[in-house]
Amino acid sequence: MKHFFIIIVLALTLPLAGSANAQGKSVPGTQISLLISEYKAYDGFETVKVGRLGTGILKSLISSGVVEGSDPEIKEIKRLIKGIKKLAVVDYSDCEPQVRQGFTNKVGRLLNGAEMLMEVKDGSDIMRMYGVVDDRGDRVRNFVLFSPEDCTLVCLFGTISLDSVLNMASR
Repeated sequence: MKHFFIIIVLALTLPLAGSANAQGKSVPGTQISLLISEYKAYDGFETVKVGRLGTGILKSLISSGVVEGSDPEIKEIKRLIKGIKKLAVVDYSDCEPQVRQGFTNKVGRLLNGAEMLMEVKDGSDIMRMYGVVDDRGDRVRNFVLFSPEDCTLVCLFGTISLDSVLNMASR
């Protein structure tokens, strides 16, 4: 339920964020990728990284599914991931406390000054979403979702259509 709420809030507020003047800098994707690579050797540091080749293959697989059937949900997923070049998902909740704290601090420093789209608080849990919304307010570039308390980092490098996010959230 929490994830559904976050998607709805994201879908409703990102278009508003695009109309605001961007004061922050872009998300430092290269530095975040290097940091993830640095920490992946630690026990309990779970990561899934998919580069350009992997996302290209994923897009091809999804496209072949669209040709075989006319499921509107698959078509919407295809539109949603069309502009994603790379992705990384990190869960470091099973790491030693000093490793968790070190990674959290370093990610926080990298994202310091980046354009924060939204911060969602649920009790002591905080989830921050970063990215750069284009001038028209219909696309977000280099989307990062960071939840230090949940020890989770999700990075979608490339562009995401906000219309697709809205359509997926409304289903």
